[in-house]
Amino acid sequence: MKIGLLFLNEGRFNSDQVISSNWLIQAKRPYKQFETRKEGTSGYGYQLWTYENTNTNTPIDYYSANGLFGQYIFIVPKLNIMAVAKSHLQNDKQSAPRIFFAELLGSWLD
Repeated sequence: MKIGLLFLNEGRFNSDQVISSNWLIQAKRPYKQFETRKEGTSGYGYQLWTYENTNTNTPIDYYSANGLFGQYIFIVPKLNIMAVAKSHLQNDKQSAPRIFFAELLGSWLD
């Protein structure tokens, strides 16, 4: 959760700059785009998965850090939201926290 807060606050903790904001800008930039759909484009930066929404009605971008067996940190800068999911899911169920977050984000925007 602390790592997610650092990302959400552009590398600041209280009044201290702990992580370079320039590095964070680069880390959040997708260097490899791997999936493009009508709703948006997914990519991969410095150990971060990125999602750029192309839906003009609700253009919300977010990025996430994923751990083994379904641990996630989701960051939505535009809404000032950071969410953490900790689980121990295996195989095809590992995507459950990501799907839940996408549904939750959609409900916030309705």
